[in-house]
Amino acid sequence: MKNIILFIAATCISLSAFAQQKLPPGIKKLENGDLQVDDIILRVKQRELAFPAKFELQEGALEVIISKPDGRLHETLLVTKSSALQIQTLLYLLDANNGPRLKAQFEKQGDIVDIDIEWKDDEGKSHRDPIESWIACNKTGKPMPRIGWVFVGSTIQNGVFQADAEGNIVINWSVGATVLDSPDPDSEDDTLHSVYIGKKQPVKYPDVTIVIVPRKK
Repeated sequence: MKNIILFIAATCISLSAFAQQKLPPGIKKLENGDLQVDDIILRVKQRELAFPAKFELQEGALEVIISKPDGRLHETLLVTKSSALQIQTLLYLLDANNGPRLKAQFEKQGDIVDIDIEWKDDEGKSHRDPIESWIACNKTGKPMPRIGWVFVGSTIQNGVFQADAEGNIVINWSVGATVLDSPDPDSEDDTLHSVYIGKKQPVKYPDVTIVIVPRKK
């Protein structure tokens, strides 16, 4: 993975040009032109990341939206085995820039991304819905508005990527190391969100795909 990070940082080229280069160890080019790093797919034409996950909580308070298996499973909507470091690195390849969670006078806010879930119903029909469809805003009782998620990025300390160490990919309670965070100024309040029970979670086909799409600048 270190080779991938150094290669991307050194080249600073477009995604299309990157896909045509001799790829560093760890990145596989698929027949359709997409790129794969372990279980994460970078969909080149769509300019989006996709990786597997499963729903964790069916009800209750949420402080984490996408967690690692060793993260806060008692308060997360979804869980994935995918690497936070790899997700962050591939977001850079999609020309996404990390930065502060909130807009600041002298600092540009991190880029906003949207997150969708690809899933199948009991009949096997495929769907793609905003992740917010499964998140309730406790103030209104309705699904969370689609305000996007901020690419804040995580750091490496003593050789350890902190988001992976804490088990966070996406959080809605803005405490802890993570790749993506909420742009809501009130998100330091841990009572804002819960699982939205009005949106059925997949049962017969529990495996879902998380899709991260950077918004156009």
